[in-house]
Amino acid sequence: MTRPVLLVAGASGLLGRAALEHFAGLGGWHLLGISRRAHGVSGADHLAVDLASPEAVWRHREALAGTTHLLYVALHERDDLVAGWMHAEQMQRNLAMFATLLEVLEATAPGLAHVSLLQGTKAYGVHVEPIPVPAREDSPRHPHENFYWLQEDHLRACQAGRGPGPSGGHRRCSASRRAVR
Repeated sequence: MTRPVLLVAGASGLLGRAALEHFAGLGGWHLLGISRRAHGVSGADHLAVDLASPEAVWRHREALAGTTHLLYVALHERDDLVAGWMHAEQMQRNLAMFATLLEVLEATAPGLAHVSLLQGTKAYGVHVEPIPVPAREDSPRHPHENFYWLQEDHLRACQAGRGPGPSGGHRRCSASRRAVR
């Protein structure tokens, strides 16, 4: 039996490193972290990838092909941190980074079984106004724009498109349906 492969996108960040360290301690997983900078976690492979470059992500498709689980904690932030959380350009860049990686995995990782997105307290509007405590995932969305929701909506749309397509093959979530390069 082959070990499941956990791909952590955003591996050099606080949460990415913590996840890799946790799963390394569990054993039984092949761990792969992708980020622009090395993550430094013993027992986890690293790929230097800029998720903002679709070409860079596609270049690593063979190394990503065995992925069974994706933990997506990658994030592009602007210099003006809090204002950037609701900036349209930042939201679109973060969505594009996630969508590209998901597109590559969908095209090359047939064993992909689980995708987790991290949604921090910004999704609850903590930077806009005080939030109810405890914050709950099933609470209604706070009425402000947020890139987490764009990513979540994209993932839900991909999930809805899964399953056999009209020709018997699996449907793809990507509108562009890029050919594997």
